[in-house]
Amino acid sequence: MKRFLFTGMVFIMSLVINNNALAADTDVYANILKKMDGIACTQPEKLLGFYGKDLVIMEDDKRALLENRVKAYQQMMADFRGIKCQVQRQVLSGHAGNKVGYVLVDEIASVTSKSVDNDERQHSVCNYGFVKEGSSWKITLEHCSRLPDYSITPGDDALYYFHNPIY
Repeated sequence: MKRFLFTGMVFIMSLVINNNALAADTDVYANILKKMDGIACTQPEKLLGFYGKDLVIMEDDKRALLENRVKAYQQMMADFRGIKCQVQRQVLSGHAGNKVGYVLVDEIASVTSKSVDNDERQHSVCNYGFVKEGSSWKITLEHCSRLPDYSITPGDDALYYFHNPIY
């Protein structure tokens, strides 16, 4: 019986240590994404420095260009007064290697401004692939799939999001 308890405790401790190591390894990628969040709605032209030369951006089933995303942020800043962008992000999985790494995240992006009353939200699951170029990490793959934002709480109607898509 003591052997069984000891084996169980070793197994549980290895899971705890492994999960803490995963968090520490992927923190560098989460911090890069957090820095990007801070400048997206204030200095979008600086986003170019976070991406690698062989970049692929996929939004649902469409390919996107980084230059167009920067232009969209700049246009949004020109159109709306007092714009505020926030991203809530949770790392679901990831791996950090010496030259390549990735994170799979669940994120909710929110854009508000003083000139309109609504909160534009987008809920996505994203995969970010990173490559080490020189001494810094660069994103070379960004693939996001949009999800319904269940925090809207329309009631208990299971087909609400089917009949009223929010994206």
